[in-house]
Amino acid sequence: MIGSHSTAAPQRTQEPGWRDAWSSALHAVELDVEAAEDLLARLHAGVDTDVAEVPVPQDWIEPSMLAPLPADFAERARRLLQRQMDVSERLAEAMVQARSQRRAMAKLEQAEHRPVYFDRPL
Repeated sequence: MIGSHSTAAPQRTQEPGWRDAWSSALHAVELDVEAAEDLLARLHAGVDTDVAEVPVPQDWIEPSMLAPLPADFAERARRLLQRQMDVSERLAEAMVQARSQRRAMAKLEQAEHRPVYFDRPL
C-alpha cells in the first residue's frame, strides 16, 4: 500500500526507557574508552602499571535496542567514535613500539651472554 501509514505498531522511540537505554549504552562505552586512555597515558608517562590494575576486557554484548539513536545523542556518539578510533590508533602504535623494544632487548641480552675471560693468579 503505497502512501498509507500503519499505526498498528507503536514506535520504539516513544517507549519510556529508550533514551535511558541509549544513554547507559553510550556511558558504558565512554567508561571503557576512558580506561584505555588512562592506561595509555600512564604507560606513556613511564608509570609502572601492575597487571592487576589493567581492566579485564569484557565481551561486548550488543544492546537489544532496536530503536534508532536519539537525534540529540548523535554528536555525543560521533565524539565517542572519534575517541575510540584515536585510542585504537595509539594502541596500535604502542604495540609496534613494544615489539621494537622487545627485539632490541633480545639483541642486547644475546650480546651479554658472550663468555668473558680474565687472568687471575691462582
